[in-house]
Amino acid sequence: MMKHTLTALLALLLALPSFSQDRVFVSAMIDSLCAPHFHGRGYVEDGDSKAAAFIQEQVERLGVDQPVQVQEFQLGVNIFPGEMMLKVNGNTLITGKDFIIDPKSGKAKGTYDVVTFKPKWADSHEKLFSRIADGKFDGKVIVFDINDENTNYQNLIDDVYKNPLKAAGYIILTDKKLTWSVSRSMVSFPIFHVQKSSVLKKIKGVEINVDQVFKSKHTGKNVMAILPGTSDSTSNSLVYTAHLDHLGRMGAATYIAGANDNASGSAMLLDLYQWYFLNRPAYDVVFIWFGAEEAGLVGSKYFVENPLITLDDISFLLNLDLMGDAKTGITVVNGKVFEDHFAKLSSLNMELGLLEKVKARGPAANSDHHPFYEKGVPSFFIYTTGEYKHYHDIDDVPSNLPLTNYEKVFELITEFAKVGI
Repeated sequence: MMKHTLTALLALLLALPSFSQDRVFVSAMIDSLCAPHFHGRGYVEDGDSKAAAFIQEQVERLGVDQPVQVQEFQLGVNIFPGEMMLKVNGNTLITGKDFIIDPKSGKAKGTYDVVTFKPKWADSHEKLFSRIADGKFDGKVIVFDINDENTNYQNLIDDVYKNPLKAAGYIILTDKKLTWSVSRSMVSFPIFHVQKSSVLKKIKGVEINVDQVFKSKHTGKNVMAILPGTSDSTSNSLVYTAHLDHLGRMGAATYIAGANDNASGSAMLLDLYQWYFLNRPAYDVVFIWFGAEEAGLVGSKYFVENPLITLDDISFLLNLDLMGDAKTGITVVNGKVFEDHFAKLSSLNMELGLLEKVKARGPAANSDHHPFYEKGVPSFFIYTTGEYKHYHDIDDVPSNLPLTNYEKVFELITEFAKVGI
C-alpha cells in the first residue's frame, strides 16, 4: 500500500508545474540547442533547419492537440563553411578570440604584404588618390586602427566595404569586444577585426585562408504550435514568440553557440508550452519559433505577410529573447507604448516580490515582435538584464549562462498573461 501511495504521489508531483523542474528542463534544452550538431543554428550545414526540426520534435513529445506547422521561406546569406585561418607575422590567431571575420567578407587564400595606413595619409585627398592611382596598395592587406580619432581616417574605415584603397584585404585593429553578426550581402575581399592585444608587434606580413560561400537561396523555417483554449466563445489568442536561429559557423572549426541569444528564449517557449498544456486558459495560446532573426527579422517579417493565424485575433504578443540572466530584472520594449499593459506587469512584479527592476523602453526594431507591432498587434519584447555580457561571441555557451531568476521571470510572465491581456 505504501509503495502504491508513493508512486501516486510521485506521479502527481511530476504532473504539477514545478519551477525547479522547469530549470532542469530548460537547461537541457539550451544544452541541446547549443550542441555541435546544430552548428550554431546558422546557415552552414542547415543548422537552423536542424534546430527547427528539434523544436518540432520536442513539442510533439510534450503533446499536441493540433499538428505542428512549419513555414518555409528563403533568403540569401553569406557563410564561412570551411577554412578560417589568419596568420600575423607567422603566428596563427585564434578564431573568435583574437579575431573575427567581417560577415560581408569574401574568400581569400595566400600570403600578403602589409601596409599600415598612417592617419596623416587621409588628410590630403590629392596625395591619397595619387597613392591609389600608383598602385601603392594593390595586392596588399591594409591595417587600420579603429581607435585613431582622425576624422578622415575614420571615414576611410567606414567606407571599407567599398574597398577605397583597392587593396587585397583589410585588418582593423581594435581593443573593443569582438561581436560577430550575419550578412545578407558580400564583398569580394576579406576584412578582419583583430584584437590589438593579440598583435604585439607591427604587422609586416599575413597569411590568409578563408573559405566563403554566398548562399543565394537558403531555406529558413518558422515553427508554430497552438494549444486551443477551453472556451469556444472566443477567437482571441495569446502569442509567445522567440527566434530559434543564431550566427552559425565562423569556419569549420568554430561556431557561435548562442546560449543566451536565443537558445534561452527558445527553451523558455518550450517550457511555457508544457506549462500551458496542463494549464489551459479560455483563449488559444500560440507558440512561434522564428528563423533568420539574426539576418534581419526575416522569418517574422515573412510570417506577418503570410500569416498562419489571423493577426487581428491576437490579444497580445510576448516575444522572449536573451532570457539567461535576470539578476537585475527585465527590460520591456514597447513598455512605453502599451502603458496600461506595462503598468499591470510592473504592478504584478511588486505585488509578487519577484524581480529587482522591470524597466520600460520605447519601440525598437530589435527582435521578432517588431513586424507584428508594425501590423498593429499589441506586443512586448522582454529581455533579461544582469551581469551576463557574452553576446554574439564564442563565450555565449551553456556553461557560462547562469539562468539567474529564471523561475521568477517565468512566474511573472504567466501571471501577467492571466490578467494583463
